[in-house]
Amino acid sequence: MILYQFFLKLYPILAYLISPFNEKAKTWVNGQAKVWDEINALSPKIKQPLIWVHCASYGEYEQGLPIIDSIKLKYPSHQIWLTFFSPSGYVYRKKDANADFVTYLPFDGKKNARLFLETINPSLIIFIKYEFWFYYLSIAKEKNIPTVLASALFRQGQIFFQFYGGFYKKILNLFTAILVQDQASEDLIKPIVSSSQICVTGDTRFDRVITTASTVTKFEWIQKLSQNKIIIAGSTWETDHIVLAKTTLDFKKFNWIIVPHHVDASSIAECRIHFPKAITLTELLASKQHFTLPTIIIIDQIGILRSVYQYAYISYVGGGFGKDGVHNVLEPAAFGKPVIWGSNDSKYREAIGLRNAGGGFAIQNAEALINQIQLLIDAEKDYSNTCSLSAQYIIKHAGATDKTIEYLKEQQFLR
Repeated sequence: MILYQFFLKLYPILAYLISPFNEKAKTWVNGQAKVWDEINALSPKIKQPLIWVHCASYGEYEQGLPIIDSIKLKYPSHQIWLTFFSPSGYVYRKKDANADFVTYLPFDGKKNARLFLETINPSLIIFIKYEFWFYYLSIAKEKNIPTVLASALFRQGQIFFQFYGGFYKKILNLFTAILVQDQASEDLIKPIVSSSQICVTGDTRFDRVITTASTVTKFEWIQKLSQNKIIIAGSTWETDHIVLAKTTLDFKKFNWIIVPHHVDASSIAECRIHFPKAITLTELLASKQHFTLPTIIIIDQIGILRSVYQYAYISYVGGGFGKDGVHNVLEPAAFGKPVIWGSNDSKYREAIGLRNAGGGFAIQNAEALINQIQLLIDAEKDYSNTCSLSAQYIIKHAGATDKTIEYLKEQQFLR
């Protein structure tokens, strides 16, 4: 508890100190400075019942969105108050049409938590995947507001399962219910949390990518590219660009679409260093040129990746050569595409599952990436089988949203 309180005091100070040099920290600090003005401006518009859904960042939002959409469809009188901790969620979704209200989460603390809950007065609180705020959960329990951790995923190395993790075990027990993605997660928390609080519902991201694939946006600018097949590399970092730059030299007969994880000016400039002959999407849209030869396009706009995967012959997902690990492999798999990524996938159940299912491949370096692409190109039957296995993996694991809503109804959290 002492360490947690120390963290609550230290985090805002550190964020403030680095904010002049770190854009994300600066955005968070500015957001926290204005958060109560925003909450107070929105709260008079609340019409009960209100459900508070909290996501740490954009990735968790993608996981929570199927739940939000299903609640809005089946319970149209309910309002949704959506909060984010990270700017990566709030900045891109602050005008989200799926929620009635979108704000930052006021930083955890007894005063903030009590004031926020008394201001918005939710009938149900849903935290998505990885969020454990002690004071919010404590005061919600004090006020008898049901709290649900949805699409939760647990691993042996987490603090809950260490000898020094007693305080975090206590936080887990503050949840009214914990809805986990798989049996392994349930087995891990059973010694900590009452079995009556646990339910295996699955991962809602599978439902999310199925919806995305079925309501996909078409891009006319694709017609400007040559008729050559397309390899799409999404959510890429510099470590991926180094590997991809070598690979593109071996596959010059393909169009390449590179979608960096960050598309600010400096990130695009860095990306272009590795692909000096590439053009950006902005340049492509401004040009009247139609290419007769394959080319490399760098996407310098947000909100395109999930739909552009539909055009891939082969897809590559970035992050697997960095410390944080591979990004969302489910988006290209939902289109039935072979998916390749870097080797750091040990913490990503969906990547391991896709690999074990035969729809995806983890590679160690550029040479391995070149070899894997070549194998897919050389054997049409193997390529088609990989596509089929990729799509089947997504379909097999769909349905978590319905299970989640059904659980909330059974427990009378939704009425």
